[in-house]
Amino acid sequence: MPNSLVFIGERPSHMEMQIKGKPDFYDAILLSKKSHHPSSNLSYHSIPLHQSRVTIYIRENNSQFNCYHQSLQLIEGEKQLSEEEAYDIFTNFAIMEDNKVAFLMLSGSKRIRLREKVEPRVLSACEKQK
Repeated sequence: MPNSLVFIGERPSHMEMQIKGKPDFYDAILLSKKSHHPSSNLSYHSIPLHQSRVTIYIRENNSQFNCYHQSLQLIEGEKQLSEEEAYDIFTNFAIMEDNKVAFLMLSGSKRIRLREKVEPRVLSACEKQK
């Protein structure tokens, strides 16, 4: 799968794909091994990037993204996408170039909850009288 956009799912037709999962580190290792053949695991599908531009339309939010000269460009539909929605779209794919695989993942550090401020404790000291 040299120079391709890889996703996990099904491809009912040449022009349609159904994404069933997001690639992770384990998938990147499998895909990067030269001995791995995409046909050995039918859940991996690829879209060749040998063309000058590949456009993918996303039905759920009426948006699209382009793969053009080793970059990804998200084009919003009628409603503006949040940062989380944009990440959700891009985390569905891995980009493969020769035996190198790149994928986007969210780290857990983005979801840090702010702790409520605890009121400071007030301590007082008094001398003990004899």
